[in-house]
Amino acid sequence: MALLHNCLGFIFPSNQRSEAYGLSLAEAAMCGKPMISCEVGTGTSYVNKAGETGLVVPPFRSRTTDEAMERFVDSPAEAAKWGRAARDRYISLFTADRMGRAYADLYHQLDSRRR
Repeated sequence: MALLHNCLGFIFPSNQRSEAYGLSLAEAAMCGKPMISCEVGTGTSYVNKAGETGLVVPPFRSRTTDEAMERFVDSPAEAAKWGRAARDRYISLFTADRMGRAYADLYHQLDSRRR
């Protein structure tokens, strides 16, 4: 966590669909860091919302990823804004309390359908 607290932003370059969610993205959001992730059709883009909490780039495009990193460095105010939004999104969706309540709500909905 010390590394996350001391970095400008977080890059999640995974381009594999096997990386369905990316817990490290949620950890970066928890620390208020803007993120760069690849769009691979999994939950990574649910954690990192393009243009809201950071940037989402296509997989296997190293130049696009380089440009995204440069944008963090060249636009620190924008990166900081995304970092604040990432922290807000983490608090509203990804804390243990929020996720627990969401699961409980889902279970109640499923149970009520059975009756």
